[in-house]
Amino acid sequence: MKKTKLFIITGPSAVGKTTVAGLVVKKMKNLQRIVTYTTRQRRRGERNGRDYNFISVEEFKKRIKEKEFFEWAINYDNYYGNSRKDIQKLIKQGKTPLFVIDIKGALKIKKIWPGGKAIFILPESLKQLENRLKKRLETTPTAIKKRLAVAKWEIDQAPKCDYWVVNREGKIIETVLETADFIKQSQK
Repeated sequence: MKKTKLFIITGPSAVGKTTVAGLVVKKMKNLQRIVTYTTRQRRRGERNGRDYNFISVEEFKKRIKEKEFFEWAINYDNYYGNSRKDIQKLIKQGKTPLFVIDIKGALKIKKIWPGGKAIFILPESLKQLENRLKKRLETTPTAIKKRLAVAKWEIDQAPKCDYWVVNREGKIIETVLETADFIKQSQK
């Protein structure tokens, strides 16, 4: 399994990881996003099985006990993890796995799978992140403050990744093209 390339898109909350990943996958048919399991509440517009696999805390803990997760972590009081079976199934189909996860998960995967390539999506500024977080209706001022504090630490971890892309406001296509280009070059 470890001979297959895999890619990780990471960065702070609200930087645009999921949007970038979705557009990169549309551009590159050999890539497929691994859908993460989580215990957090579904946000408006999210669909189970597309955005995340939403499960209960009890179900998540059962899967941890049964060693079903390739990697898992607790972030913002919720569990997040990626299924070994989902990864193996995707590889059997000849696809390249693409993870969209936080920096802790990205660094864990790079230890487990040394050939994995991590791309860190950077914001233009913390103010940009704050504005994006405020647009999420379910994000409270306290949660925003906490996420911005975590974002500062996450940005300090960016040098541990293989590539960095700044997601400038209104320039998502440039971010996607730069990310896709790095992936293409890394697959050679």
